[in-house]
Amino acid sequence: MQQQEDIRIQRTLKALRQAFIELIIEQGYEAVTVRAIIQRANVGNKTFYRHYPDKEALLYAVVGEMLIEGQQFLIPPDSTIAAEQNTLNAFRFANQYRDVLRVLLRSPIAEQLLGPMIEFGISEGERSFAGRSLPTDLVSYHFVASMMSLMRWWFERGTQYTPDQMAEFVNKLLIRPMSEPSASE
Repeated sequence: MQQQEDIRIQRTLKALRQAFIELIIEQGYEAVTVRAIIQRANVGNKTFYRHYPDKEALLYAVVGEMLIEGQQFLIPPDSTIAAEQNTLNAFRFANQYRDVLRVLLRSPIAEQLLGPMIEFGISEGERSFAGRSLPTDLVSYHFVASMMSLMRWWFERGTQYTPDQMAEFVNKLLIRPMSEPSASE
């Protein structure tokens, strides 16, 4: 009996998240209401609130799942090719979610939304860019903020460049210059 209930809960959560994503793409985050989500997902009001206190909590659940999924594509930062390969992996992964990310990155909620991504990127960057003449957290933050801005630019231009091309641009603009020892070292 417990397993059937777990399957039903998973199905409900999936329906809510899928409805939410579809509505974000169609209407933008700010226009989406809980009522619209539950109508699209075909669940009751109480069901929604049993799982999420509001649409922002649902947003963080969706973003959290995306981050967990995205982390599976990253190679450990202690590898010599990690920074460049992970840039490529990040663009390939973002391309899968380009419709929802395009809308979210231009939304006023973007700064809040980027918090977990920035934290993750900084922790990865600190391991990749440690030992430079600049503070590691500064370099990491610069990289993550630049990546988010470049992804926003890429999405707004209809992903006219492939993920591989974008990764190469980022590698030329950011990764390689940050990986080279400075003249004072």
